[in-house]
Amino acid sequence: MADSIIKMTGGVIRQQANTILKNVNIEIQSGEFIYLIGKVGSGKSSFLKTLYAELPLEYGTAEVAGFQLKKIKKSQIPLLRRKCGIVFQDFKLLIDRSVYDNLEFVLRATGWKNKKAIKERIENVLEKVGMSEKQDKMPHQLSGGEQQRIVLARALLNAPPLILADEPTGNIDPATSYKLVELLKEICNTGKTIIIATHQYDLIEKYPGRVLCCENGELFEKSDFAGCNCEEGTSILPVEETVPAIQEPDLPEKETDEQEIISETASTVTEETNEQPTEETQEDILSLIGKLDYPEITAFDYELEQLPEIKPEEEKKENTASPASPVMDLELID
Repeated sequence: MADSIIKMTGGVIRQQANTILKNVNIEIQSGEFIYLIGKVGSGKSSFLKTLYAELPLEYGTAEVAGFQLKKIKKSQIPLLRRKCGIVFQDFKLLIDRSVYDNLEFVLRATGWKNKKAIKERIENVLEKVGMSEKQDKMPHQLSGGEQQRIVLARALLNAPPLILADEPTGNIDPATSYKLVELLKEICNTGKTIIIATHQYDLIEKYPGRVLCCENGELFEKSDFAGCNCEEGTSILPVEETVPAIQEPDLPEKETDEQEIISETASTVTEETNEQPTEETQEDILSLIGKLDYPEITAFDYELEQLPEIKPEEEKKENTASPASPVMDLELID
């Protein structure tokens, strides 16, 4: 039997003074393919944001990828987010750099240093999503469907066990929507848990999965999707093209070093688009990929939950530790 990757009991989710969802009792197993449906404003996005600690869980208990949401420390939130590959509806690609550089930005921000390992990982995820030939392209040179595949590749970089996709087909054409969901199905078959918030109910009919519905402030399972009253969904046209099967490789060892983790916010205007990437876009990406704020913690990525929170006032003291300390020794390992 598969292990639970998400379990919430008696959950209450609020935004400011408004209760969005109440009495949420849900358990999701590793390797499940989940659709999250409901009207606009019904709580789909709020539920996903709670799973990666963007919104707090007001009441109840919840465990996501081994993290207790009610007890999670601020320093552990980036670690949780590295377990959650987040797919944005609006892409959030950095328009001033190539596909390859967008992906390298994420790897360096999450502690990767070795250029060979970075190159191999980027090539691997691009091959998975069928975008190997696009690594030198700028975002504006890609179609909406291609950009969304790059966003999915970005979500896969650190091999998270959980993929959260909030309306991933919202900004792409109907035919491409089927291709994207077929790809997500293939990824799910490698053992990852996929949760897709969507209004396109034809996706559910073509690629069946477990259906959760947000309605009237509650989240519940819909075993009879044909009788769902959540919202009249949209219809999209079928596509016969298939996506190659996907195999999840072992990740190369990550090296941890604060140098070059975050590139400067781009200030130049690209010749092709005459647009400027915003600092807000970079910060959004860095926040949701689990930016490396605590290099000592990242160095022990497999036992993160046991490490104490490092407070800002303690950082200087930690950084001046003797050469015999575990952290300093580890940083010298090539």
